[in-house]
Amino acid sequence: MSPSHATAQTPTSEATPVSNPLLDQTLTLALAVASKAAYDYYQGVPYTSPAGYTQVAAWTGWDEILFTGSEEKYGLVFQSDSEPGNFIFAFRGTDSDMDAYEDVHFIPTDFVPTQGTISPTPRVSSGFYSIYDGVGGGMAQSMRQQVFALLSRYQPSQLYVTGHSLGAALSQLFSLDVAISQPQSALNLNFSSPMVGTDDWATAYASKIAAADSLRVYNYWDYVPSLPPSSFDYRAVGTGFRTAFYVDKEWFPHLLSRHSLVNLTTVLSNALPLTPQQWAGTFTDYVDQSLTMRSTYPPTGSDVNWSDRVQAQMAFEETVAVKG
Repeated sequence: MSPSHATAQTPTSEATPVSNPLLDQTLTLALAVASKAAYDYYQGVPYTSPAGYTQVAAWTGWDEILFTGSEEKYGLVFQSDSEPGNFIFAFRGTDSDMDAYEDVHFIPTDFVPTQGTISPTPRVSSGFYSIYDGVGGGMAQSMRQQVFALLSRYQPSQLYVTGHSLGAALSQLFSLDVAISQPQSALNLNFSSPMVGTDDWATAYASKIAAADSLRVYNYWDYVPSLPPSSFDYRAVGTGFRTAFYVDKEWFPHLLSRHSLVNLTTVLSNALPLTPQQWAGTFTDYVDQSLTMRSTYPPTGSDVNWSDRVQAQMAFEETVAVKG
């Protein structure tokens, strides 16, 4: 996961560091590698385990499409070679990173933990929850049942939970479930996650998981972390770590490039060794090798709700179409 054709560039003196938490370089990049491996495992191509870890197990999930669906590979378990009690549970996103725009239903539903109770009742995306809790076809166990069986089998002393995009959302469902059902030493560090649930979800999550134990790493220019639009009243959870990168000298936003896990990992590989952990430079786009990505110091201030802006643009286009 080393940077491809990365070129250093000195940040301007006016750049102001954002209030990011300090990330552990080795652990963060290991979790990014594990998240990428979960994608590769699903796609049936060779995958790389994080340095110092061995892949020991996997799980599946149910993907429902209209009136049918299929059981699919959804995650990998890695065990530390030097500290056998340390485990990584890595969830994958959809086979196309941006499918979350189309195939996830954000209508909220109640989150019910595997064991115990939580108040207020978390309200989460019915699309995410159906993948986590659903069973179909010849599946013997839901994703939830499988990952808890793996916890019972391996009894980790330290659990690291991760994922990218949809996988990041699923990882947060799992982390809250673990925190309620069988509390243990756990850290969730996820990448480019959409929001998972409403105010009640955020309140319940914060009551069980400390902000330092749940970290969201994302690109300021990525639209996915702003999903769903504000009309759904969803809230992000945990502590955010903001990067900023985009396709250089292009008028089109190139959403896949902004959302790419590999592009994000390239930025992190360069940023995390620095103080502050921010990097300005250019590198080759993983999604389209003909394009150049530019990483900058992240803007300060609040995140932009890109999904609301897209909705506003669509509404404007509808008025133009009606007038035409």
